[in-house]
Amino acid sequence: MATLQKIRSKGPLLLIVIGLAMLAFILGDAWKILRPNQGIQYVGTIAGEDITAMDFQDELEIYTDVVKFANQIQDLTEEDQNSLKDEVWATMVRNRILDNEAGKLGLIVTDAEVRDVIERGTDPLLARTPFSNAEGKFDADILKNFIAFYKELDTQSVSVEEYDYYRSMYNYWLYVEKSIKSNLLYSKYASLVKSSLVSNPVSARNSFNNRIMRTDVLVASLPYSTIADADAKVSSNDLKAVYDENKPALYNYAENRDIVYIDHEILPSQADRAAQLEEMNEIVGQLEDDVDDYAAFARRTGSVESYSEVARSARNLPEDVAERLDSVKVGGVFGPYYNAADDSYNSFKLLGTVTGYDSIQFSVMQVIADDDAAIATRSDSIVNALKRGGDFEQIAAAYGQTAVQQWLGADSYEPATISGDNAVYLNTLNSMKKGEVTALKLSNANLVIKVYDVKNPLTKYNTVVIKRPVEFSEETSNNDYNKLSAFLTKYTTVEELRENAEDSDFRLLYYPGFQNYNHTIGGLSKSTDALRWAFEAAEGEVSHIYEVGSANDHLLVVGVEKIHPRGYRSLADATPLLSLKAINNKKFDMLKGQLAGKTIDQLKSVDGVKIDTVRFVNFNNDAYVSSLSSNEATIGPSVFNLGQNELTAPMKGQSCAFVAEKISEDSYSAEFDDKAEQLRLNTISSTQITSSLIEELYYQAKVIDNRYKIF
Repeated sequence: MATLQKIRSKGPLLLIVIGLAMLAFILGDAWKILRPNQGIQYVGTIAGEDITAMDFQDELEIYTDVVKFANQIQDLTEEDQNSLKDEVWATMVRNRILDNEAGKLGLIVTDAEVRDVIERGTDPLLARTPFSNAEGKFDADILKNFIAFYKELDTQSVSVEEYDYYRSMYNYWLYVEKSIKSNLLYSKYASLVKSSLVSNPVSARNSFNNRIMRTDVLVASLPYSTIADADAKVSSNDLKAVYDENKPALYNYAENRDIVYIDHEILPSQADRAAQLEEMNEIVGQLEDDVDDYAAFARRTGSVESYSEVARSARNLPEDVAERLDSVKVGGVFGPYYNAADDSYNSFKLLGTVTGYDSIQFSVMQVIADDDAAIATRSDSIVNALKRGGDFEQIAAAYGQTAVQQWLGADSYEPATISGDNAVYLNTLNSMKKGEVTALKLSNANLVIKVYDVKNPLTKYNTVVIKRPVEFSEETSNNDYNKLSAFLTKYTTVEELRENAEDSDFRLLYYPGFQNYNHTIGGLSKSTDALRWAFEAAEGEVSHIYEVGSANDHLLVVGVEKIHPRGYRSLADATPLLSLKAINNKKFDMLKGQLAGKTIDQLKSVDGVKIDTVRFVNFNNDAYVSSLSSNEATIGPSVFNLGQNELTAPMKGQSCAFVAEKISEDSYSAEFDDKAEQLRLNTISSTQITSSLIEELYYQAKVIDNRYKIF
């Protein structure tokens, strides 16, 4: 019961400290409600199985709640939301592919195996759950007590907030349990792969030597850059040879497109700036008078800095405000002034200063009784007992609570906007002295608090800050829109955009191989509609103007230059990617004759040759050639079996033709252990092969990702 009470007692207290409230599950997210293209039923296909939008949405909502609970946050940015969508989709793909393959092989994970993992408590997933003991380690008994408590929970006995907190914790556990089962299945599959591999002493010895042997090498190189690209004539046969050599890397697992786009940022005009400065002067005049509600005043003025009823350290105020605090007295107003760092007009009023702490160590318990009078009597009794030397934890335990000493740092709450009970709670803590005990009555709780220790007393500032980034006017927005619209009326093809955008003061950007899982174009928020258009348009089409950006402060136009369908890219399609390889191959053929049959000393006099001493060259690692400022992967393997002072034939490098001479050889200090090396080799091989098998299974599953059409 004490263990259960420990979990239960956290709920109301978490609601008091601002950063730990769990109201997100009540409020939900707008992106869950606004679902365009409702007529589309499927978000993709995995191994022939259609994935419905509802299935994906359900998984997404569960995982979103899990992330919010695990990180104790309420809101997610658009970038966070997109990241979660990708994680959920990747998990769905992985699990369905793995389940399908495991079913063919007869691999299963039983409930008993999952329970065994939970009982042992060593899985990393368990360490991140809230079911930990006093030593901070996962405790299966605490988990069992919580599950039993939750299943018997009477929703009428707790507040809505408490119930949502417990529900979120339970759903979080269900997700962890599901993940443990999925990971166990993958481990079984990987173990099956590993058991099919057989190492041998020869391979083990070669692997060991490759790791420990190191060589000092003289390298004579002729950079490909010594020959102009135009002089390296590449034939169609040359391109075909490079295409055949690199074809495995030219497979498109999903359709992608080469796009161009105009991203035009709308900026405030000088007239906009003058008008906003005039508004700020009026705001300063109002701020100099007494204001009944500073929080409402800040909202009404359009300030991006909201007013908090908890005083803040200078470091948690905007930097431009903090550096001006000494220029104003209590009750005084500073500004307006312009801050170039965030392009804003600003003013602030210093309402007062208090002495608070950087961090506070304290314990808190709730006082519960039948009515207010009984609560007051019990609170006084507890406070008096503590002042007489009573033990806080023992007294809390007598009332069925676990009072844990905790440190609260100012940086965890000062950046937030705090009001009401939360502000009263935090201001009380900051006003207390080391060893002090007090009773605190709030609107939704009655508490007894004891402060054990404090660190770094410092001045905190009660300020109302008006910060207004300079914004463009509707007139400016319309002018920019009309200018871009006139441009698009005149130039309607991708080719015309390329030829005329710069002369018309529009920046044209190029994105080859653009895929629909990017979620946005150019990283611009609210550009999902433009992305959908890009994957529905025909080759050569140009879109209309999209108003995008968090504040509709960007105008976006997209053109589809080339469509690359799923499958192997054609030779013509891949030529731009392969032409450099073909050119370098031709240059190597032209340069290798200058290196052949000569010693390093003789090569020193050859025009264009660079000589480098490269130390500690290893079979497994790239060699860095300082004169070329590049890594060359082929140097190590090319000299590995040479004798001392023996020279390689001309070799083809990444950026040069070269010959290399081994000048010395030694090894890292290590002792060969045949069994350990075979085990190491098997582990590496099984990891690589398992990964390759999963990749091959993905290829065979013919995954189609159409999430962009709905989400």
